[in-house]
Amino acid sequence: ISLFFSTIVFVPIERMLGVREQSPLRPEWRTDLAYYFLSHVLVQFVLIAVTASTSAMDALVASPALKAAVQSWPVWAQFLCAVLLADVAQAGLHRIYHKVPALWRFHAVHHSSRYMDWLAGSRVHLVEVMLTRSAVLLPLVLMGFSPDAVNAYVILVGLQAVLAHANLNLNFGWLEYLLVTPRYHHWHHARHPDYMDVNYAIHLPLVDMLMGTFKRPPSGTWPEEYGVMKLETVPRGLIPQLFMPFRRRKAFDEF
Repeated sequence: ISLFFSTIVFVPIERMLGVREQSPLRPEWRTDLAYYFLSHVLVQFVLIAVTASTSAMDALVASPALKAAVQSWPVWAQFLCAVLLADVAQAGLHRIYHKVPALWRFHAVHHSSRYMDWLAGSRVHLVEVMLTRSAVLLPLVLMGFSPDAVNAYVILVGLQAVLAHANLNLNFGWLEYLLVTPRYHHWHHARHPDYMDVNYAIHLPLVDMLMGTFKRPPSGTWPEEYGVMKLETVPRGLIPQLFMPFRRRKAFDEF
């Protein structure tokens, strides 16, 4: 259902308002479609596992006073706070993925896409999905955020992942200082040395400002090329990419 509605919404919009003219069936679309199903299923699994393990973790980690305070807030306030806290955690972890070579091997799969569109954001290694979603969702649940607030955040993550990677040439103007937009995140994926260590936030540029990694590209500009700086370090195809981080091999012929 999610795939159906995403397709009927984003395919025509990208055709009309695309940064570059690009077919929905561009190279490697099958790989990203496979990731779409795997990532969505795995995120739901992580959410269920985290929720189920909360009672066992409560005695070790959670503060009853903190949980009571959080649960006294209205759901909309919990949701806004969850977005901020989750983005701080995720942006920090995102930067670690870029800095630690062993973790970069997993994250490089996400950056290996040479074509940016609504489907490209689904290309995430399964280990990264597990690490990131667990690191973000578990603290939210343990701090007492209601299921409604957590579920709303999960929906936002899915929508933001699609929008931020979408092939949409829209001018958001001053909103680029408030929300992560396609142009803001596209530059994070650029094969450009000036943008290798910036724009880690998923939702709020404020988080990058606090981290010192905020870089708003010149108005109206888009990357000329996407992908990892060393293209040969990530192979093509779902199965080769899933095994790539565990292999000693550092370069591949099919890239």
